Amino acid sequence: MTVAQLLTPQLYSPKSTGETVGRHPLNFYESPSWFTTELLRHVPLSGVIGEPCVGHGAMPSASFANASLLQAWPYTKQMWTNDIDPHKAADYQMDATLSESWAKFPDSDWICTNPPFSEFAAPIIKNAYQKARVGVAAFLLTSFLEPCDDRADFLQQHPPSLVLIMPRFCFRKDKRGSRWATDNVTISCFVWDKRATGQQIIIRPKSAIAGFYKNPEQAISQERAEEIVRAIAQGKYL
Repeated sequence: MTVAQLLTPQLYSPKSTGETVGRHPLNFYESPSWFTTELLRHVPLSGVIGEPCVGHGAMPSASFANASLLQAWPYTKQMWTNDIDPHKAADYQMDATLSESWAKFPDSDWICTNPPFSEFAAPIIKNAYQKARVGVAAFLLTSFLEPCDDRADFLQQHPPSLVLIMPRFCFRKDKRGSRWATDNVTISCFVWDKRATGQQIIIRPKSAIAGFYKNPEQAISQERAEEIVRAIAQGKYL
């Protein structure tokens, strides 16, 4: 397993103060609950679901993890989890950028994930697409649509069937650690449904999102997030 690049923090050193603030280890930033609930509102995942970049999601005490809400989704038949970080609770601890890791994962109907961004996203998505029987749902920077060298051929051959464009979420504090900040590009949920015959873009304003919050300090409870999941399953958020 090759983990050296992921395990190296990227440091920022402001010249004026000498303060140093690093990126989160392994590029880990927990997603808000409404990422997953909005996905389920538009794409009713079912069957065996795999999450190759689970983060805190396999831990019962974790807040708003993708996997914990998918496990509460009544149409999830079975779920497996993976994370490269050996300190995270997951079924597997493998590098999801490597095809040999995916050969060891269980057969899956859907792969649903919030992978690390930058150069790690494309190989994970390509591997996920090959593994999934039905499709892939992934939370990525909207700029993932740009046909860069690492994904241009893949996007041309397999354009997403659905892109849910989300409002910006503040994953982390700014470089000085004084306020919550957003990325330069918002996140979208990219869906590759192998059964689809067309393509669709859906814009989701925050006013239309059940349980929306702007940053982790404003997060709703895990119980409330699971209530929203159950309500969506019953057709109450359409």
